[in-house]
Amino acid sequence: MDKLPCIILAGGKGSRFGTVLKFLINICGRPLLIELINDLKNICKYIVIALSKRTTRVSHICREDYLLDCIETSGEDYVKDLNILLKIFPKPLLVTAADIYVIYKNVLEDFIRRAIEMREDIITLALNVNGTEKLVGIALFKNAQGSWRNISYPESYLLDIDDFDDLKKVKNMVICRNYNR
Repeated sequence: MDKLPCIILAGGKGSRFGTVLKFLINICGRPLLIELINDLKNICKYIVIALSKRTTRVSHICREDYLLDCIETSGEDYVKDLNILLKIFPKPLLVTAADIYVIYKNVLEDFIRRAIEMREDIITLALNVNGTEKLVGIALFKNAQGSWRNISYPESYLLDIDDFDDLKKVKNMVICRNYNR
């Protein structure tokens, strides 16, 4: 599988969580964002972290790794920011929210492989939560707009940490991983 350009959206308001820097909350002693970056390194040609004026104080992360770059978006309107990013970067492009914790290591690679094979322009990763698809903020864009489709995975494969209940859930179910760094 060819590696793709990847964007991590990390410029939100964090209103449900009470802090804009929720992606820096420690899981297994490491910031959530660093865990996500490490999960993406195997599948991404490069990773761009899209920050906003509220979150630029973490831009030092991009100076610590040659695969990372940071850009600043307005952070005021998710759809507008995403549309600008989709105009700038080549496709296919993987876009993910910064508040994702991957539990099943191969889910992102499997998602990309399956999404690339599909005809649709936009493929989103969904979790099957009690028989309902929940979108989590991960999508593969072949075009900026057009037809779309979901690929659904069991809810135990990854977590979208939106609030303290989600954080408690991830801390209860995560077996801390060792990375050789």
